[in-house]
Amino acid sequence: SNRQPSRSKSTAKYHGLINLGQTCYLNSVLQVLFMTKEFRDAVIRFVEKNPDTNSNIDRHLKHLFTELQKRKTKTRRLLKPLSIHNVYEQQDAAEYFEKILRSTSPKAAEIFHGQMAHRTTCCVCGTQNDRDGPFWHLPLELLDSCSGNYSVDG
Repeated sequence: SNRQPSRSKSTAKYHGLINLGQTCYLNSVLQVLFMTKEFRDAVIRFVEKNPDTNSNIDRHLKHLFTELQKRKTKTRRLLKPLSIHNVYEQQDAAEYFEKILRSTSPKAAEIFHGQMAHRTTCCVCGTQNDRDGPFWHLPLELLDSCSGNYSVDG
């Protein structure tokens, strides 16, 4: 037989999330958060230090992270706190990434927080406009509409 031996559940290093309809956008975000050890540890620490916290999202994330260390699991407990009413409707992963970070403990959220300097230059007169702002995900615009050059220099 050409069948590969299946790995025992007890030896699997990582476990996945069960898709509840079209929630792959949520699953991908949650897997990133789980695999970011600093975030995972910050959520767990926050819930353990604040057992009576009203932060549903942190309690549910801690439960999910604990389950993911043992077995594949569902995300059902996170649907209500994230206001997901229809699991058969695809959503934007970046939007839910930000929604989770805005709802979680500040120490956990700051792991993904940064400051970005944004400069726009007028193609006609060359006037430059600079502004700084916070970000949780970094949009990379690869096309410079004036010159056609691609750059992700930082």
